[in-house]
Amino acid sequence: MVEVKKVISVVVRALEVLTQAGEAKAVDHGRSASGWSDYSGNDLEAARAVQEALITMPAESYLALMWLIAKDNPQLGEPFLKDLTTFVAHSIPDGDRFGRSGLEYWVRHWAKRDGSSREAAFLFGKSFATHQRFYREQVDVRLNAWLTVAKGRVEEVIDVHYCDYRDAA
Repeated sequence: MVEVKKVISVVVRALEVLTQAGEAKAVDHGRSASGWSDYSGNDLEAARAVQEALITMPAESYLALMWLIAKDNPQLGEPFLKDLTTFVAHSIPDGDRFGRSGLEYWVRHWAKRDGSSREAAFLFGKSFATHQRFYREQVDVRLNAWLTVAKGRVEEVIDVHYCDYRDAA
């Protein structure tokens, strides 16, 4: 089993390889892929396999993974945050309980680990315990489930195309 950081670095590197080959939009996804390779010289083939996994995974899982990748890029990350927040709002009971901005606060927190229950209570009302319970029992559980699906799809590609990378991890 590969940890989330390694999965993110594989996806980022695959997007970089596709961009260099002219097969994807040129986007700066960050530095988390530095030094990564499939070690066989078949980076383009492996990158295409990662892209196929991204395209075929459920939308909510794709958004959760891409929000983690793009969270520090204001231009790229904000659309992923907005879309992921919408998915969360429609998938949990009473998703807009604290308004859309309150839910967005917790979706942002999930990836960035900024903010707190006390701050959320101050900003959006209710008690800090209510916010804490809402995040832990609703938002965090749902986003982690979606990320697990995304991680599983990328791990399948890693098992086929990146055995050297997996062994090195």
